[in-house]
Amino acid sequence: MGLDVHKRTVYITEMKDDGNIMKQYEIENNEDAWNSFRSIYLDLKPEIALEMSTTGKYVSILLRDMGFTVHVADPVKLALIYNTTKKNDREDSYKLAKLLRLGDLPEVHVPSREADELRSLVRYRRSLGEEMTMIKNRIHAILAGYGISIKATDIFGKKGLKKIKQSSHKIRSADRFVMTRLLNSVVDLKRSESEVEDEIARSCEQRKDVKIVMSIPGFKVYSAAAIISEIDNIDRFPSKEKLASYAGLVPRQDQSGNKDIRGHVTKRGPSMLRFILLNEAHTVLNYSNKMKKKYLSLVRRVGKNRAIVAIARVLLETIYTMLTEEKEFVDKIDNLTEKKMNSMSKMAKHEVKGRDLDEVIKLIREERIQKVTKENFS
Repeated sequence: MGLDVHKRTVYITEMKDDGNIMKQYEIENNEDAWNSFRSIYLDLKPEIALEMSTTGKYVSILLRDMGFTVHVADPVKLALIYNTTKKNDREDSYKLAKLLRLGDLPEVHVPSREADELRSLVRYRRSLGEEMTMIKNRIHAILAGYGISIKATDIFGKKGLKKIKQSSHKIRSADRFVMTRLLNSVVDLKRSESEVEDEIARSCEQRKDVKIVMSIPGFKVYSAAAIISEIDNIDRFPSKEKLASYAGLVPRQDQSGNKDIRGHVTKRGPSMLRFILLNEAHTVLNYSNKMKKKYLSLVRRVGKNRAIVAIARVLLETIYTMLTEEKEFVDKIDNLTEKKMNSMSKMAKHEVKGRDLDEVIKLIREERIQKVTKENFS
């Protein structure tokens, strides 16, 4: 079966093993329709193909939980296979069914529910960091307009904030107003970062795989959780080379005849995985003699940038071995690892602060009512 999934509707193609079409029709994408679908097809045990998208992911997990065998296609590779001007719901569902029947469907992994929930947390945490960087850049731009330069590593650290306060008399009122609001946003972001890291700690406190990765110096609960959420089940990778390829840390290859040209890394796969590995690769060099020797030998041949990418790959392949053999990092520092484990336990026990979802919705409604009232009577 091929399913072309949209927010409100799903177009379905039923195909026999010989390629003949049995039926093509459309259903609504709602709970009643899927319950009806289950009662009709579950005993028939069909193979189902659909394309990865936000809605497609929801439907794939829904059908998988119902007991169906679901195959999810990579939309980029799918477009390359079927580069045609003819495109409609009927045709798309037919193509999915046909590729699945022929065994040519370019599949992607659908994460487990646990990995998906953890992934949501760590990616949100990263987005908060990106927002913080944007605010830093805007503040730097305002200060630069007055000839004020802050050399501190973190402008929101003690030295940075002290410099801003000392120079504030030079800044005009409009820019002072903007900068005050930006700094106020920093307070909110810092609080949100702390809260989401507490939630990550609560999700990972009992996870052995996260604790194994945390044995690597530099890897705290956020970094370890990010790695595990993107890998999901390590058993789905037959080798460390396959994992490195999934992360986009293997070189591009152009081979023809006697020529075999190797280029930069592919950068395919989850960017979050590469982001964490590249960040932590710098930290690991300060603690692991083996990694540092490897890095220094690479620097002499390929330069610093390519060397750190190579170390990120070595780090990922090391993580593969650690997870498959359930062993901690060979150069781990016992007291540092213990501190990280204790810190995770403390974070997990922190009280959940802030409003819950129902309270936030109520607050927004009240704010909207107040706004409408003011508009009507002003």
